[in-house]
Amino acid sequence: MVPAWIWVIICPIIAYLIGSIPFSYFVAKWRTGKDLREVGTKNVGGLNTMITAGFAFGFLAGFMDFAKGLLCVLTVMLIEFDDTFTGTAVDPWSFPDLDAVIYILVATSVVLGHNFSIYLKFKGGRGLGTSAGILCLVNPLVLVIYMTFHALLTIITKYVRPSQFFGFVLTLPIAFFIPIFPPWAITHFVNNGLILGLIVTGVVVATIPKYIRPVIDMFQGKEYKIGKELKLTENDQLDA
Repeated sequence: MVPAWIWVIICPIIAYLIGSIPFSYFVAKWRTGKDLREVGTKNVGGLNTMITAGFAFGFLAGFMDFAKGLLCVLTVMLIEFDDTFTGTAVDPWSFPDLDAVIYILVATSVVLGHNFSIYLKFKGGRGLGTSAGILCLVNPLVLVIYMTFHALLTIITKYVRPSQFFGFVLTLPIAFFIPIFPPWAITHFVNNGLILGLIVTGVVVATIPKYIRPVIDMFQGKEYKIGKELKLTENDQLDA
């Protein structure tokens, strides 16, 4: 019998490899023959696929990125790695069980895979679609809160990429104190604020490297704002 702790190593590795599958790259390549890393925003994401291959194919690529995040975490949620479950919904700060630790690591790894794909020489997107799939599964309320912050910040500041990042920053502390959990999450151990908050933390940590440059550019007045002319440099990437 395989020791339970072995899965703490195996599952994140598999999640990273699955997360690395560049659906946007494949869809655009199949539809247009073009490499997303060389056209449009040069980002391997749903929006660039939409720009390059059309709305329907961009939507398809975005949905597939969403699905890989959701399905990776769902798969480990359906497997019982540790039968010594101790956390309860009324104990918001109980320490995560082994299963929950695996969920946290898998969520982080699949987003890292999307953002730094081993199949594309560690190029990738910004992980928004994949992160959305994870949040939709573990607690849709967190996704709604993030989308609200993202929309408000974009409307107020006109900055797209920084608003994506700061939306995560504002959502993160709230995730630790959300008292409502969907029944499927409670059944599979995502049943307290600490576990939920750590999952969101993992997702945010995996996306931080992709937003360092946009945030710096924002403070330097060089970041793209809605309504202003877009001038892309070789390293500029705008979508998820």
